Amino acid sequence: MKKVAVLRCLRTSAACGGSGCLRAFQDKAEGFARYGDEELRMMCFLTCNGCGGINMPDEKVGMEKKLRRLEALGVDVVHLSHCTYKKLPNGDHRECIYITGVAQELEKRGIKVVRGTHGSLQDWEPLPEVLRPYVVPEMPETQGRGR
Repeated sequence: MKKVAVLRCLRTSAACGGSGCLRAFQDKAEGFARYGDEELRMMCFLTCNGCGGINMPDEKVGMEKKLRRLEALGVDVVHLSHCTYKKLPNGDHRECIYITGVAQELEKRGIKVVRGTHGSLQDWEPLPEVLRPYVVPEMPETQGRGR
């Protein structure tokens, strides 16, 4: 049995109940179709700790606690929700730089990261650091597209 978690955007969670992610997981559709007949267990549905003026107190400490909890639960793979891929004012899309950092930390800990849960942006790749031309606090509306 594969133990799965979903990481989503704190900003988006203010207006999204996660139904698109959960539906895709339950139906083994879209980003979760890759698992075929393999048994899956949702271990955690977590948010990042914020960015751009909405940082939670002790955000790094809190995220570290979340990452340790994923390890303790034996999570095999974390899917990055559709909402972690942001539309920029110029119309381009980029993976949130904070989410990219969390993804890198997950991979260092041996937890596989899959980009995508549902929606049209399946299996995107983060841009190399040098090509990420935005700062999250400057992003206007950062609502996810998969409610």
